[in-house]
Amino acid sequence: MTDRIELSAGDWRTSIAPAIGGSLLSLTFKGEPILRPTPEQAIAAGDVRLTAGYPMIPYANRIDHGRFAFAGAPHQLDTSFIGAPHSIHGLAWRRAWTVEARSAHACELSLVHRPSGAADADWPFAFEASQRFIVTSLGVAIRMSMTNLETAPSPAGLGLHTFFRRRPGETLQFGSKGAWRNGSDMLPSTVETGDAWNFAAARALDQHEIDNDFFGWGGLARMTAPGAATIRLRASRAFGALRLYTPAGADFYAVEPVSHLANAINRPDLVEGAMTILAPGASMRGEVDIELVEAAN
Repeated sequence: MTDRIELSAGDWRTSIAPAIGGSLLSLTFKGEPILRPTPEQAIAAGDVRLTAGYPMIPYANRIDHGRFAFAGAPHQLDTSFIGAPHSIHGLAWRRAWTVEARSAHACELSLVHRPSGAADADWPFAFEASQRFIVTSLGVAIRMSMTNLETAPSPAGLGLHTFFRRRPGETLQFGSKGAWRNGSDMLPSTVETGDAWNFAAARALDQHEIDNDFFGWGGLARMTAPGAATIRLRASRAFGALRLYTPAGADFYAVEPVSHLANAINRPDLVEGAMTILAPGASMRGEVDIELVEAAN
């Protein structure tokens, strides 16, 4: 049976599965799902992609066919685990995490990756990652970090792939400078700043099918539905980009704070959304808060 950590404070409850990618299994307020609940069969199968949310470390979203070069050396990552042409979402969601501390309302998980060599197909650089989940009467805070364990600089990235339950009439609002339109390969291709990509005013999710990166988003998103509470997602400055995924006909949508754009490791030209380069022993840290800002009528 999968070990679950149950945390609670006030009317908030969350469940976490360290062994299934350090993932969130559920997040509820007064018994109502905020994130999509994980099916029991998915928990039994260890299927992290059907959970309520999971970490993306040491990179978020896709790397072009799993290939990149860093410090003059070429690298090839494994792309076989999802049957797609690109590597995706890093490795943290595919590993079991270690429980470092736990209480009734908080827990801390850790993960250490030491590659087998420069040709390691998961990630060729050593790092340590942590997640700390804190439940309060206001909601849940998720603090993430990644530390470079190499003796030389190495690339780094953080992301949180949160799947929200789609409520009838759901709208989403956030500010941004623009978005990246994907090419046929699902990698960012061209910058878009037109009204079709503008969520500064709340827009109905059932009118849009999106799987794109937004840049300069400001770290605040609001999700609203008629007769229901408004959900607020806040992210710290480390999460400078936002991935939005709204599949047609699905009972969920994903709002994903990320530290860089998809395939950023192959885009040294990026001004915003570039990959972070950590010095030896250096760390990057970020926090995501999910709260309700008003009660349902």
